[in-house]
Amino acid sequence: CNLVTAMTAVKLNCGVVFASYFFLLLAFGWSILWTIALVGIWDDTITCVVNEAGQNVCTEVNYGILFGMFVSYFFTHQVIQNTIHVTVAGVVGTWWFAPEEASSCCSAGLCDSMKRAMTTSFGSICFGSLIVAIIQALRALANAARSNDDGNAILVCIAECILQCLASIVEYL
Repeated sequence: CNLVTAMTAVKLNCGVVFASYFFLLLAFGWSILWTIALVGIWDDTITCVVNEAGQNVCTEVNYGILFGMFVSYFFTHQVIQNTIHVTVAGVVGTWWFAPEEASSCCSAGLCDSMKRAMTTSFGSICFGSLIVAIIQALRALANAARSNDDGNAILVCIAECILQCLASIVEYL
């Protein structure tokens, strides 16, 4: 019943779909830009040389830089995702309480919801996104440490378990 109601509201406000695709393209562009930056940083910080035995030896990964890059990536994606989430929720709420304001492609409900998401609600969106991004970045570092196989497998496993529990709690809130 709730899904049918929500889909009815979205169908009457097809501008929400266009806004979602715009934010999807924005996220894709950010992913490309972030990947280019990561490759540049990786190339600048990691050096590989051939030792006397003919083996390729590389310097260790700087986990501080990697953590900062992960936080920036996850934070931006969370902000984009949560902004469109708040916008769609606002449009559906407007449609529910004032259907005449939210019954066309680029209705006042869509414009007002987008404006609220980008102004008065943006601080809350960013703060929540930052908390989730930090936890996601820590999980990505734990995964990187696991694949690096430093000999601390049990500690990495415990850290991943704790971070997964924290991520589930924070995303539920």
